Amino acid sequence: MSSPLKILGFAILLSGSLVVSAAPAPQQKLALADCIRIALEKHQSLNVSEASVAMAEAQYQQAMSAYWPRIAAEVNASRADQDRTFKMDGQFNLPSGITSNPALGPLGAALAQPIPIKMDVKLFDRDMVTSSLNLTYPIFTGMKREAIVGQAEKGVKIAEEGRRKTNLEIVRDVKKYYYAAQFAIQMEQLADDTLERFKALEDLTERLYQHGSMRVKKTDYLRTKTTTAITRTMRSEAQYARELAHEALGNAMGQEWDASYSLAEAADASPLSGELKQLVDSAHTFNPDIQQLKLAVQISDDQITEARSGYYPMIGFQAEVHDIQTDYKSGLTNAVNRDGWTIGIGMQWNLFDGFQTTGKVNQAKAQQRKLESQQVLLDQGIALQVKQQFLSIKSASTQTKDSQEAVGYASENRKLHVRAYQDELVETKDVIEAQIVETFAQGTHYRSRYALEMGLLSLEYLLGSNVGELNQTR
Repeated sequence: MSSPLKILGFAILLSGSLVVSAAPAPQQKLALADCIRIALEKHQSLNVSEASVAMAEAQYQQAMSAYWPRIAAEVNASRADQDRTFKMDGQFNLPSGITSNPALGPLGAALAQPIPIKMDVKLFDRDMVTSSLNLTYPIFTGMKREAIVGQAEKGVKIAEEGRRKTNLEIVRDVKKYYYAAQFAIQMEQLADDTLERFKALEDLTERLYQHGSMRVKKTDYLRTKTTTAITRTMRSEAQYARELAHEALGNAMGQEWDASYSLAEAADASPLSGELKQLVDSAHTFNPDIQQLKLAVQISDDQITEARSGYYPMIGFQAEVHDIQTDYKSGLTNAVNRDGWTIGIGMQWNLFDGFQTTGKVNQAKAQQRKLESQQVLLDQGIALQVKQQFLSIKSASTQTKDSQEAVGYASENRKLHVRAYQDELVETKDVIEAQIVETFAQGTHYRSRYALEMGLLSLEYLLGSNVGELNQTR
């Protein structure tokens, strides 16, 4: 083979390999469970919730430190401007028992006179290094320590409920946009099918008109073309809505803006079999907002206990070991005082604080009454929302069944009109009307299914649990 032919053959092989390597990878087809899994792995709000839980656990560890003794080591090196001394300047008298002793004679009278004294004693050197090891432990705090630990422990539970609420919000958003994308896909497919049927009707009308049909006029032909053009516009709107819903779902999943994927067909929504009272009870048990407020009411009990601790004394244990390093060996830094230890128990009791403790207790009690009232309002509000979604789901479920039946009738009616139109037995407007009625019935069925899915996911968010799992526990 000549050199040019070899080069040409190599180029062909290279181009073929490039085409194979550049072939686009098949799009990933995601079901609802896949979308939720991806969102729970990538959504940034989960990091915020995890950080909140970590902060609450760290605060709990701080509160628990009150049950442990505090041990502190101190080392102080100091240099004073001069030595510290003790100066005594004055006079003193000897006891009368000594000066009145007859054996002293004249000396006793002399000793009875005031004796002057003037002394300047060095206590410790100007340079000194002091080291100590201190231990303190609270023995009784008037239940303040237990109250603070209780608040921190419930704070961890509140943070965990907040994390669960974030998970529920992510799942709710993913389901909302997933069902919206499915609804948009169905409406786009419906627009495509309707457009194809109107195109076929337009072609049929054109043939009948051109072959001199007595029943088909030019106005009928123009009517079909107008209807086809309008349907084409509606199809463009449906396509835009489908693309927009697709992007919204990707954003809710935490996907990159250029991520490529497709959606698997969603299964039909499961009917709601639970009773209203059971649903309300479930919301009161699992709804994270209600649980957080219940924990806040419990925290207010601990806050009242903490405030009341001001009425009681604080008792603590303290121990110390010390050592003094200095060149001066006398004064206060003699061999006896240079090192040693102390141990003791102390008490502090505020006998009167200007009614500060009473004010703190009253404030904590008022805060508790406020939270209890908010809890009642929240319970009633959640129950009302659950009832609203319950009625909405029941209505949407009924509409779904009725609309599905209407789709069957409308489809049969359209087929009969098309066959009759081919035999010139019905008017053009009747066929167009039959086409429109079928499209309207199908669109109504899709909307009712979408409303049912939206109602179920809203109810699941209010309950704080999956409706299917709730039905299994009955």
